[in-house]
Amino acid sequence: MDKTDLESFYDKQPDYNGFRNDPVKQDEYKILVDWKVRKLVRLVPADYVFNNVLEVGCAFGVLLNNISDRLNIKTRIGIDISGENIKVAEKIYPGCNFFQGTLEEYVSAKPLLSGNHKIDLIILSDIVEHVPDDLEFLKIINKISKYVLLNLPLEKSFKNRNRNYGENDTSGHLRCYNISLALNLIRRSGFEIISNFTSIATTDKLFFRIYKKTRSERVSAKPIILKLFWSVYYSIEDKFKLLNKSLTEKIYGTNYFALLKSTDPEI
Repeated sequence: MDKTDLESFYDKQPDYNGFRNDPVKQDEYKILVDWKVRKLVRLVPADYVFNNVLEVGCAFGVLLNNISDRLNIKTRIGIDISGENIKVAEKIYPGCNFFQGTLEEYVSAKPLLSGNHKIDLIILSDIVEHVPDDLEFLKIINKISKYVLLNLPLEKSFKNRNRNYGENDTSGHLRCYNISLALNLIRRSGFEIISNFTSIATTDKLFFRIYKKTRSERVSAKPIILKLFWSVYYSIEDKFKLLNKSLTEKIYGTNYFALLKSTDPEI
């Protein structure tokens, strides 16, 4: 996809459309984002101070502003390729600075990023798997940021073995990762890991409540025999996920959270 195709894709993406047009979906989206916010903030040592923050792929600015509130960051910048998302973000957070376009376009438009003028903190939450060249993307991030908060889904798992990653993926995921691939990518892009951990979203009570509601709606639309089968199946699956974290990650995948420090010599 070129830039125009990507912009159109995310303008029309069903989850984003739901947020823009459905108050119930907006509330659910905020609960799902809150899980990520709590995990990302947990990575940051208490004595770290950031004067500014930029999120790439900010969507509606919910995660960006929630993290900024918790870390007491005043200057907030959000970048998103979707013009429709940016319009909504500007209405929700009028005090935040938003830019519609790619990271490369933002860097070109902001001469203050040249030389030693770096961004204190960049947030990459569910974004690396969407960019065409993940290594080059992170190398750019390394040159313009001091620290990075990263949330990367680790989807290379048994459940996703037949998923068609790439331009035809309905969520826009161009590739998938496991922990080994994630760590190798971080190393090759020149970052130091300050803190990190993995976490399975459905183990969080608030997240699981929304997940279970969506799943129930899907099951309820099936014929009675299939409805009974999937109800029993999911009941067993939910109990299994609580038994062994390592095995569950291999079967269902997980999320990798990390605070990274740039090793760029100009910083």
